[in-house]
Amino acid sequence: MNNHANDIKILEKKIKELEKKNNELNGIIGNAPIPIFVLDNNHKITHFNKACEELTGLACEKMLGTDHQWKAFYSNRRPVMADLIIDRSSDAQIVEHYGSKYNRSDKSKDQFSATDFFPDLGKEGKWLFFCASTITNENGDIVSAVETFQDVTEEKIAESKTRELYRTYRKIMEFIPYPIVVYDDKGKVSYLNPSFSSTFGWFLEDLKGKPVPFVPKALETETNDMLNKFKENKSLARYETQRLTRDGKVLDVVIWAATHERFKTGSTENFVILRDITEEKRLAANNKTIMRISALLPEYPELEDLMNYISKEVKGILNSEGAVVLLYDEITDELFFTGVSYDNTDTEKRAKTFRFPADSLLAGKIIKTGEYALVNDAEKLIKDYPERDQKLGYKTRSLLEVPIKSEDRIIGVLCAINKKQNLFDYNDMELLTMIAGTVAISIENARFSEAVREAYRDVASMNRAKGKAINHLSHELKTPVSVLNGSLQILNKKLESIPGLNVTATLNRIERNLDRIVEIQDEVADIMEDKAYSSQKLLLRMFEACQDELETLIQQSLSDKHLEHSISQLIDDKFGTRSISYKSINFSEYFSEFYTSLKPEFEFRQINIEISIEDNLPTILLPKEILNKMVGGLVKNAIENTPDKGKIHISFKTKDSGVLLSIHDFGVGIESDAQKRIFEGFFSTQETLLYSTKTPFAFNAGGKGADLLRMKIFSDRHGFTLDMISERCGFLLNNKDTKCPGNIEECSFCQSQEDCLNSGYSIFTIFFPLGKK
Repeated sequence: MNNHANDIKILEKKIKELEKKNNELNGIIGNAPIPIFVLDNNHKITHFNKACEELTGLACEKMLGTDHQWKAFYSNRRPVMADLIIDRSSDAQIVEHYGSKYNRSDKSKDQFSATDFFPDLGKEGKWLFFCASTITNENGDIVSAVETFQDVTEEKIAESKTRELYRTYRKIMEFIPYPIVVYDDKGKVSYLNPSFSSTFGWFLEDLKGKPVPFVPKALETETNDMLNKFKENKSLARYETQRLTRDGKVLDVVIWAATHERFKTGSTENFVILRDITEEKRLAANNKTIMRISALLPEYPELEDLMNYISKEVKGILNSEGAVVLLYDEITDELFFTGVSYDNTDTEKRAKTFRFPADSLLAGKIIKTGEYALVNDAEKLIKDYPERDQKLGYKTRSLLEVPIKSEDRIIGVLCAINKKQNLFDYNDMELLTMIAGTVAISIENARFSEAVREAYRDVASMNRAKGKAINHLSHELKTPVSVLNGSLQILNKKLESIPGLNVTATLNRIERNLDRIVEIQDEVADIMEDKAYSSQKLLLRMFEACQDELETLIQQSLSDKHLEHSISQLIDDKFGTRSISYKSINFSEYFSEFYTSLKPEFEFRQINIEISIEDNLPTILLPKEILNKMVGGLVKNAIENTPDKGKIHISFKTKDSGVLLSIHDFGVGIESDAQKRIFEGFFSTQETLLYSTKTPFAFNAGGKGADLLRMKIFSDRHGFTLDMISERCGFLLNNKDTKCPGNIEECSFCQSQEDCLNSGYSIFTIFFPLGKK
């Protein structure tokens, strides 16, 4: 009995201890900082702690004793991880519910963990890391299962951002146009971007875990020094060097680098960005070369010196055995060497002695097509064009030729022969084309300059001969004139002694003209001494001298006063009297009277002549005879240059206290070259002999060329200002062989009168200043 009682006491004691431990366990589970729930082997909830309440929002009282554990995480009934391991579910069954998100513990087959997103948990859902394991009895039977949870939403968001940043970073790396390589401290590659592969030729699968073998052997020491500084400073701002491509081509590059330390592992990654500046440096070198050549071109005005300089420059820049400039002779259809530079001086000398038919050289084809030629295998070329190498005694292996263009024509070919290293390429062609374009204008200038110098030498030689002749005549003239002056004085004294003989006028005229001859001789002497003298004034003196000479000859031979007067009157009509009579000119009255008298001479022409005269024009003292000649000459000139159905506008208006006469014809106009010489004398814009077949005032009647010279002389003599502007008819200017028919209605280019009036024109103006005499 006592033993039974003791057993009961012991059992009660154990029960109390178990209850105490159970309470302690319940307290531990209930107050644990991580969410925990426990299921028995019937899937009923036996524990649901406060942390789980806070995580799920469900009360412990409502969950205990139920199988509603799914409500904490899902909107529909389904097993949770603890349910699955209580039922000893297979991996396939677990995969059905969790996919590949779960992990089975290596130490216990009844322990599982997983991370998943629970969209029904909270407002926006939560990421949970959860673990589940079974609790077994001494027989190994599952009596319950416990499942714990950890809210990893923030970590997952951070991880997602990190992954997104990494994806962005990779995309940036892939799309950056510069080569990028990432490698570790040992120089082994972990990443290459596509630009690196396209620039250097290696791909990531070729180099991953290996160093990049792109350092030229000559730069290994320099590169090691750079790497040591980079390890010390952790960055490299800018480093210009050279690197090799996979096929051995050397590239000029600029390098930037930085070191990055990984957060989790503490290891370092080195990011290197490279930029290929080979083309940039080549263009800079080309520009520098072009600028240097351009700056030096003016130092070679002689064509041969210029060509030799260009050839020498091309030979050096392209590193070739030879370079030549071939110019094209359009007259003979030949090519000849003007500039030659060869390593072999004998070839250089021989080349300058030859001329080649254009079709016997490849350069002849370039002259015709304007295309460049780049030949690195000259065997076929030699077969097609054997004459060049045969004459020069030279073996052509490679050839680069470009046309030298001047405006719209090709004047020659720039050629480089036998590149010493590598082959001619597109870059060489581009540089040679740039040089050809730069030197083209200098070549043309040198050719023109040489032609001008040759012409100048001819003119100078003729001028020296002419100068000697004039100088000789001038000196020869001086002596007899002095003798005549002395003889005249003697004759004058002897004649004075004869009573009733009156020869004073005749002797005075002789003396006056001898004085003029002396003046002319002095003026010629001044001209020969390079002193400026007006040819027009000299002509005036000559006209006056001729007048006196004619009068003298007539008196001596005929003594016919009527004939003498007629000759004098004729000369006065043409060139103006020496004793000029000035009258006050009222331009309105003057022109009305003058135009009325002139009109009958051109009434046969069908031209609309508009006349406008301002009121209150100033009255000016002018030589009426000369005014008639100038105004009549300009009106006649306008009518002869205007086709029928055309128009002329004549106006008088006040300008600067004087009067401006403007005669504007809407005719054929004057060509620009003719405009420059229109007042130079004896120059006509029409055929000189047309006056022999055409009536004065008829269209295109032309003239002998002295009228405008005479007007210019009158204007200079009397202080008038004679000017002219003109524009050639566009239809005639663009159709050189076409002539104006003389009637607008017969013109094939004009659809209406306005077409003609808006084409060519000429405006002659005379300004008569007030107070000039």
